[in-house]
Amino acid sequence: MVSDWLMANKVSLNIDKTNFIIFHPPQKVKGHIVKLTVSCREIVQEKFIKYLGLIIDTHLSWMYHILHISKKIKRCIGILSKIRYSVADLVLVQLYYSLIYPFLTYSLITWGTTYQTTLLPLITLQKRAVRIITFSEYNCHSSPLFRKLKILKVSDLLYLYCALFMYDYYSNRLPLIFNDFFMSINKVHQYQTRLASKISYYLPKARTNYGKFNIRFSGVKVWNSIEDSLKSKSRTCFKILLKESLISNY
Repeated sequence: MVSDWLMANKVSLNIDKTNFIIFHPPQKVKGHIVKLTVSCREIVQEKFIKYLGLIIDTHLSWMYHILHISKKIKRCIGILSKIRYSVADLVLVQLYYSLIYPFLTYSLITWGTTYQTTLLPLITLQKRAVRIITFSEYNCHSSPLFRKLKILKVSDLLYLYCALFMYDYYSNRLPLIFNDFFMSINKVHQYQTRLASKISYYLPKARTNYGKFNIRFSGVKVWNSIEDSLKSKSRTCFKILLKESLISNY
């Protein structure tokens, strides 16, 4: 079917650069070998592929992606450690946001909702970065440093970006594909519960970790934990106040 469509539309496919991947839970063993061919040439199956800057693996564990960006962040931390004696602290913070922050935030709500053990390399590297910026000992407590620099930890960055995604949904700022992505509690039942009286969405049931990692579950959980008074603010004010609230807990 694919080869017929390519021929009909006069499109050529570079088989050497084409791969395919099969998604399945790690505990589920594949029962048979899958072979795909296009124009009598076999397409190679891979355990992970790179798509739009994301490394997607067959188990959707995001382990390969996190290891990939960890290597890039390590190089950036090396730059910070060498240059910190020659520039002011403010410049080091600006370099952090220029060199490291983009790797942590790019498509974060896609890969960030994974296991904490998988995120551990990034958590460790971020702590090392703030210790280098503040000229602190390698084993000192990092929370006061994050608070001093007003830098969010990886887990709180995920919370913030999930909240911003939900804010955009609530404000009808997302593309049409996300229409009816979430359901208001008032549409589920008419009971005057505590959540029904607030600007909240229905939290779907999730039997597996894959379900809990999904934005339909994690996004609703974050949104329902935010006060309604904050949800009525402008987007910029919402982001600033939520960030300040998260940092104040350090």
